[in-house]
Amino acid sequence: MSEKLPPPVGQDLPFPWRCFECREKEVFPQETDYTTTVKHDGRAYTIRIPDLAIATCRNCGEQVFGGAEDDRIRDALRAEIGLLRPPEIQRHRAEFKLSQQELAEQLGVAKETISRWETGALMQSRAMDNLLRLFFTSEEVRRLLRQRFAADLPPAVNRVFKRVRTECYACVHTESYVTVGSRN
Repeated sequence: MSEKLPPPVGQDLPFPWRCFECREKEVFPQETDYTTTVKHDGRAYTIRIPDLAIATCRNCGEQVFGGAEDDRIRDALRAEIGLLRPPEIQRHRAEFKLSQQELAEQLGVAKETISRWETGALMQSRAMDNLLRLFFTSEEVRRLLRQRFAADLPPAVNRVFKRVRTECYACVHTESYVTVGSRN
């Protein structure tokens, strides 16, 4: 690794790191009483983490945030707002023996959205958190959502498309895709 470049953020490289700002090799972990304001769902929330370890330059004070610090900040934000945490969403889904796809269909969201909520890659809105809580606690809500979205869903198939070249009367070549079959 070049002496001029700092280590990649989030990597377990030995300290000290080279500072992005002053270029000195003076970045060390420092426990910090960290307070920030984070915007979520159109509202600002002030969160405080009294013992956040942040890589900080002893020379200029520049702070380097990595994945672990970001996770702690997101967890503190979820706690401040009162949102379900990713493991709670996973646990509730497992209690009902639902796949991510089944839960997504019943809530009217994409399977990828459920996956992102469960991995923590995406934080659900307060409205979706309320829907999740209702879904997990009320049989009536689950029944209504099953009925509501079951009628809207086309059957799940993987379509096979074939490229077709056609000519029109004006001698312009066009290409389109047509369904030639399906695989389940």
